[in-house]
Amino acid sequence: MNEPMSARSLTTLPVVTLGGDAVAHVKDTVFDARAGRITGFTLSGPGLLSGPLDRSLPWPGVHALGHDAVMVRDRRALAGTAVVAAHQDARRGRVLGARVVTEAGAEVGTVLDVVVEGGTSGRVVGFRIAASRGIAPGSRHHRRRVYLPRGADLDVSGRDLVVPADALRYVTDDVPAFAVRAGAFHTPRRGRLP
Repeated sequence: MNEPMSARSLTTLPVVTLGGDAVAHVKDTVFDARAGRITGFTLSGPGLLSGPLDRSLPWPGVHALGHDAVMVRDRRALAGTAVVAAHQDARRGRVLGARVVTEAGAEVGTVLDVVVEGGTSGRVVGFRIAASRGIAPGSRHHRRRVYLPRGADLDVSGRDLVVPADALRYVTDDVPAFAVRAGAFHTPRRGRLP
């Protein structure tokens, strides 16, 4: 697995061509919850005080996704905003803030962020959640924030995100440990992510 990163950390990353030209900044990450993949990015201008662009970056135009930049071959990778905008409302309505439950119906927590795989896949590999007390004890007002790998199938049912119960054994506190634990969770005996 390529190094995982939170979707929120992608906000404001520069979009840079292979030739080194900064063409935009990421404004928002848009993904298809059911498919479990990034579908693209909405953009703002490359300058410090630039506003939103009337262009977006569909995932097929991404050459590589990293911690420091989103790489594209050239400016032609950008498209009209309508190409990715249709997925934006679905993302907000279905995943962020969704209740996380196991297949047996046990409440696990609430989705705070989505963890995606860097590189070229754009796959959702897990979630940062505010864990329920039984999963990760914390104070009454401050639930513990943990990382949870996704199952082989990403099941979104209404306002609930359904995860396999055995994924709870792979919960961790930070992204580096998550990369190792999620890799162990997705061994060949359990099946690879799509």
